[in-house]
Amino acid sequence: MGSSASVWAVIVAAGRGKRFGSGELKQFAPLAGRPLLLWTLESFRVHPSVEGISLVVPAEHVERPPAWLARLQDEDVTVAAGGDERIDSVRLGLATVPRDVRLVAVHDGVRPLVTETMISRVLERAGPERGAIAGRRVTDSLKQADGAGRVLRSVSRENLWRAETPQIFPRELIVDLHRRAQVDGFKATDSAALCEHYGVEVMLVEISEPNPKVTGPEDLPLVEAWIRQRGQLFDP
Repeated sequence: MGSSASVWAVIVAAGRGKRFGSGELKQFAPLAGRPLLLWTLESFRVHPSVEGISLVVPAEHVERPPAWLARLQDEDVTVAAGGDERIDSVRLGLATVPRDVRLVAVHDGVRPLVTETMISRVLERAGPERGAIAGRRVTDSLKQADGAGRVLRSVSRENLWRAETPQIFPRELIVDLHRRAQVDGFKATDSAALCEHYGVEVMLVEISEPNPKVTGPEDLPLVEAWIRQRGQLFDP
């Protein structure tokens, strides 16, 4: 497809951060001098193929956004209210994407180490009738266990991948799949799973750079260390 294709990003940050264990939403937590979510947004804002961003947040933050988010709303970020589950939030974000956009990049708001290069590599593998997602090969030994945690058997890791984001799809196709899934009552963990369910091809794009999903406060020091190692620090 090539990185010259028009792209709109849907950044999903509507979670309540239950695993974060504090009163502050993890997507707004301070990270290396700025809100975590702002690091995520910046990589898409500077990408030459990304025409705009739809940011999906908890409903109360649409009406009463933090000051830094209100400034972005005045510039180039559309803010939408999320749904009960992640897949609902993606669908609601997709509803704000302009109809003339060719490709949509769906990304977890709490993966702040995404880079312009990662986005471009996934974009290169997306096509008019197929999606492409960031991923990495499973390298750990895998075990299947029973409910008590007893090992039952080893599982081959051959051809197994961890799915990450960004995940990039033709806009019209992925909007239609989300609409069909809502009608069918089919729940999926991500948009790639919808493609799998409805028989749409998805390509895995191997990445090696750090791209962790922040799930708890213990993740923040490690992510900040990676940011500092990259020399990405700048004034908030």
